[in-house]
Amino acid sequence: MDLSSKTLYNGNCHCGRYRFQVYAPNIQAAISCTCRLCRKKAYLWLIPGEDDFIVVRDEGYLTAYESGSLRDRFCSICGIGVVGEHTRGPLKGSFCVNIRTLQGVNPFEIESLATIVDTPDAIDEQKLGTEVSSHPLAQKICSCHCGKTHAELLIPLQGQELKEDNCSSCARIGYIGVYPTNDEVILHGKENTSEYLYGRKYTGVAFCKTCGVHVFSVVHGPPLTILDTIPAGQHEHFMSVYRKSVNLQPLNIRSMEEVDLASLHITRTDEGTEGYALD
Repeated sequence: MDLSSKTLYNGNCHCGRYRFQVYAPNIQAAISCTCRLCRKKAYLWLIPGEDDFIVVRDEGYLTAYESGSLRDRFCSICGIGVVGEHTRGPLKGSFCVNIRTLQGVNPFEIESLATIVDTPDAIDEQKLGTEVSSHPLAQKICSCHCGKTHAELLIPLQGQELKEDNCSSCARIGYIGVYPTNDEVILHGKENTSEYLYGRKYTGVAFCKTCGVHVFSVVHGPPLTILDTIPAGQHEHFMSVYRKSVNLQPLNIRSMEEVDLASLHITRTDEGTEGYALD
């Protein structure tokens, strides 16, 4: 393994139960596959050289999922997809590492420079995500890949504020949020998801237990005991903000069916991963 022209990158799922090192030339671009699973998980791929990928810590929490085009592995605790191997298309047989999981790499700088690899979905996948809307006002459907959980958006996407940031969690998911209220969304299959909480635990990220796709988030807000630390004159304002926040039902636009991300106005906040640290 010739390391003279390569940089050592440390990578991990968000919770850190799976960690690795990969040697690669200075990363300035990525591979972006068009298959349905890669799109929903916002994968940005790096194909390392032979022996350039080294597992540092594996606590046994990775779950395997296979679509018609990709076999990937994601953490069953935090839901982050780490590695994969395509089973069809131009990338068939290539072991790939999700660049989003690498420390010190800003996906905002990489995604726009990605090489697009066209991988048409397998015939048996083409009907996935075509869940029949149960509500006459349904405008869009956000769905995991396997179809065990999905959400109906009851208001037009046009005109809604769409946000993406590159915090340690959102960067790994590729999360692009839209923020309707609870009564503007119908969730299906919530029991088939796991919720990952971290940091202050004000918001949980839900992902399908089977395929690992993040469809929605769960807003908990701060504990009301925080009122004890706020001046009495500010309680009314705090409760107004609190009620507004917990009434939101955020959805991940990446999981939305039949949407062209390039046509959407997405506000990106480039704050990075400051404050994120593993034990």
